[in-house]
Amino acid sequence: MKLAIAVALAHHPKLLILDEATSGLDPIVRDEILDVFLEFVQDENHSILLSSHITSDLEKVSDYITFIHDGEIVITENKDKLTDDYGIMRRTKAQFNNLNTTEMFAYRKHEHQVDVLVADRREMANKYGDIPIDRPSIEDVMLTLVRGEKPNA
Repeated sequence: MKLAIAVALAHHPKLLILDEATSGLDPIVRDEILDVFLEFVQDENHSILLSSHITSDLEKVSDYITFIHDGEIVITENKDKLTDDYGIMRRTKAQFNNLNTTEMFAYRKHEHQVDVLVADRREMANKYGDIPIDRPSIEDVMLTLVRGEKPNA
């Protein structure tokens, strides 16, 4: 993989299109490759379109996330907005039933709680001070969107 990336970069491209570029690599080599990607995009004329199932890699190098599931675009969002502004509220089923569905982006029911994805965790924290609202990982958002439900859907 290192050789393939070196060859691709040798042609001085403006755009790299990579599919699972770090899959199967040990963590140290993966980190080295991600550093190469970050260095490449320091030039504002360079971009990388990266398809990956390794969400930690996406969190490290991405500016924007487009999540595609079953051939459909589920969400396209600025990565920092996704991880900094969105939130996961943990509610009991009774507490969940008292929430306004317009405040929910999606929700996922578990045996003893409901995880509610909200687009503005700070606003929800101000409104519902007693509710734990966690910063989501990209994986949290993806799982809630795919394995959960959208309100009024």
